[in-house]
Amino acid sequence: MRPRPDTSVAAAQGRENPYLRTAFSQAWPQLPLLLLGSASVSVAVVVSLLASSVAPPVGWAASVVTVAPCLMALVWCGCVIVTGGEVSMRHYVGALRRLYWRAVRVAAVPLVLAVLTMIAVFGHQRGGGMWLLLPAAVGGTSTVLASVAAVVMLALRACHAEPEGPQAWLLALHLFARKPVPFLGASALGLLGVWASLNYSNGLFLLVPAPFALVLAAAFYTAPIDEVLPEEWTPRLP
Repeated sequence: MRPRPDTSVAAAQGRENPYLRTAFSQAWPQLPLLLLGSASVSVAVVVSLLASSVAPPVGWAASVVTVAPCLMALVWCGCVIVTGGEVSMRHYVGALRRLYWRAVRVAAVPLVLAVLTMIAVFGHQRGGGMWLLLPAAVGGTSTVLASVAAVVMLALRACHAEPEGPQAWLLALHLFARKPVPFLGASALGLLGVWASLNYSNGLFLLVPAPFALVLAAAFYTAPIDEVLPEEWTPRLP
C-alpha cells in the first residue's frame, strides 16, 4: 500500500486535511496529466451532448460509456496523487482500460433508477392511476441515494475491485453518512464548475474535472475506511 501523509498533527489540530494539502502541493508537478485527463472527460461530455441532440436516451447512454470511465480513471490518478505518488499519461490510459467496466456499472445504476422513475411519473401524468405515485416516490428516493453513493463509488471502485454489488453501494452510503462534509464539498466544487462553465464560458469546463477528482480523492481518504472494511478490502493502489 502506498504511504499516506502523516495525519497525526492534523487530527490533533482538527483543522487541516493532509490529503487535500498534498493534492494542492502536487497539482502543479502533475499539471500536464491533470489537464490531459480533464480534456478527455471534456471530450466525452461533448460526445454525450452531441448524442443527446439525436435523442436524449442516446446521450444518457453515451455518458455512461464515455464520461464515467474517463472520470473514474482521473479519480484514480487523484488517489495516487493525494497519497504522495506520481502518475503519467501511461498510468491514466492503463487505469482507463482497467476501470472501464467498473465505471460503466457505477454510472448505470442511478441512470436506470432515474429512467424507471420517469416512466412511473409519465404514466401517472397520462392517467395511469394514483398507484403509480408509489413507484415514483420509491424510484425518486432510490435515485437520490444512488446518486449520492455514486460519488463515493467513483473513488471506492477506482481504488479497489471489492466489495461488489449491493454491498459496495451500502458501504458507499455508510462512508458518506459517517463523514458527509468532504464528499459534499467535492460535489459542490464539481457542480459550481459546471454552473460557471454554462453561465460564463464553456471553456471553463476544462478546468473542472481535475480539481473535482483531487478533492474527491482527498475526501475518500479522509473517510473512516479502515474502520468499516476488513484489512484485505482496504483500498490499495497498484
